[in-house]
Formats: sequence, structure tokens, C-alpha cells
Amino acid sequence: MEQLAKNLEHYLSEVTGLEVTANPLNSGDLPYFFSRQYALYQLVVGRVSFTALFLRQEDEFKPAQFIKHMRQMPSIEVDEVCVVAQALPTYVRKRMIEKGIAFVIPKVQMYLPSLGMELRPRPGRKKPVSVERFSPATQVVLIHWLLGRIQGSVTPLELSKQLWYSAMSMSRALDELESTQIAQVERVGRERLVTFTGGRKDIWQEAIPRLRNPISHTVRILERHVHRQDVLSAGMTALSARTMLNESTYPEYAISRDAWKVMEKMGIERIPMEEPDTCLLQIWCYDPKVLEVDGLVDPFSLYLSLQDETDERIEMALEEMMERYL
Repeated sequence: MEQLAKNLEHYLSEVTGLEVTANPLNSGDLPYFFSRQYALYQLVVGRVSFTALFLRQEDEFKPAQFIKHMRQMPSIEVDEVCVVAQALPTYVRKRMIEKGIAFVIPKVQMYLPSLGMELRPRPGRKKPVSVERFSPATQVVLIHWLLGRIQGSVTPLELSKQLWYSAMSMSRALDELESTQIAQVERVGRERLVTFTGGRKDIWQEAIPRLRNPISHTVRILERHVHRQDVLSAGMTALSARTMLNESTYPEYAISRDAWKVMEKMGIERIPMEEPDTCLLQIWCYDPKVLEVDGLVDPFSLYLSLQDETDERIEMALEEMMERYL
């Protein structure tokens, strides 16, 4: 809630030009059903004060039910209430406007009738055709979110800075996410904003059929030729580091295509058979270091790289690992 409050202050200050503060209120005297669904804040916009209700369970929010809740809370003045959420479906926001319920979704839309202010998102463009398989860039965005590194709504430009892709590539990634309804994409002014609104486990399960094995191909080289700053432990080496599985005979590493091309130009020798002091080098379709977790490839990409293994011990280790991250 703290991050949502900061986003709220920044957004309202930016669009209204007024000083904005949002501070938590004590909700200890409120009924359990109320505090379970809402977090209370005092929101001050310029000289106007609101009781801001931050939604804890956005997917369960219903405007009609909200009005009933307000009638059960005589200590809260309905006309001075403002609902705050990270994301709400368009039809829910439309219904709130019809019922005169003030709300703010930072970076997306605000409706504050007592201030005489309403900022609507521009009508969305025609949605792109759904894709069967995500591009590498789209997969990186999704895993970045699954790792908890995206909070609230973000723009393609913000993603490009975080993930080392061009803003155009990130814009296309948003198209793919929107086409599959795994994320919500809206336009506010000139900006496009993507928001993931579901639970991580549900989105992961829904996305798996569209996700790819990140390994383009694997080569064997002498381990002394590995530049540690360019690679991350991967494959069975990474899985054994995260579980009780025994280490593999030969170390496995992941490297980006670009870094591998540099090694090829240096004349790195490929070893055609198993030999001492060699390692397996996986060349990935995206840079594994962008999603690095604890010095290893990220657990989601690791799962995708090993999900076709038929060894029961590996299957159990993968399940054990994923239970920790979902």
C-alpha cells in the first residue's frame, strides 16, 4: 500500500498541479469485513480532504456492494470518499462514474467530482491479434513482473530502461500481452500503460503455453574460456543450487547471443565430446543477466529450459523450486 500511496501522490500532483498528501488512518475500530477489503488513508488534494479507501482485493470490488458498505459505516461521509486502486476494469470504472463514486487509478484515470475534475483515458486502439508464442522481449517483461520487479503500471519507456530493450520492442511486447489478456494496457495522454491485475500463479499457468525455452542452442567449451561477467549458472547447475538435487558432472552456464558472438569472433574452440575441464554453454534468445536472481538464471526461465526433462528427480526439483517463487 505504501508504494500505491506514493504513486497516488505523484500522479495527482502531476495532473492537478496541487499539493497532494496521502497518509494512513487507524482502522482498528472498523468491522473486520471492512478492514479486510479496504485500507484507510487521508488524502488531501490542495485544500480538499478525502477519506481514501485503498482496495486490498481489486478483483472482488463491486460498486453496488461498495455503496452498501458505506451505508453501514456512518462514521465515514460518502461524499468525501475516494476509492484508490492499482487497476480496475473499464466497465467497473464506468459504473463508478455513473454512481458518482470518486476514484483514482494512478497513471490511468481519475474521477474526483467534488473537485470538478475528471481525466479519462483516450479510447483504446483496436486490439492486436492474439499470438500463439510470445517473443523473447515479451517473455522477459512477463518474467520481470513475476519476479516482483514491476509495481503498478509502467510505460514502454520505463520498461526499456529496466530491461535493456528499445522502447519500440517494449511497445510490441505490450501488444502481445494485451492480445492475450494476460495484462491490461491503457492509454493516458500519449503514454501507454501496462498493468498485471491477476495473481502470479494464475498468470504463470495461463502464460506457460505461450512461453518458450530460452535456449537457442548449447555448445561445449573449455571452462577456462568462460568470462564469468558474461554468464550465469544455468541448467542442472542452477537447479542443484536451488534444490537438494545433486550437481551435474559438467557445469552449465547461460549467455546472451550477443556475448556469444563476441566469443566466437575470438575463436573460442568448440569441444565435440565430453572431456575433463569442459562446460556446457547455453546460448539464450534473451540476455539471462537481465533477469538474474542470486547469481543464477531466474527460476522461471530455468523451469522453461528444463520442463521437457523426463527424469522424475528433475521434475520433483522443479516443482519444489516453483513452489517457492509462486
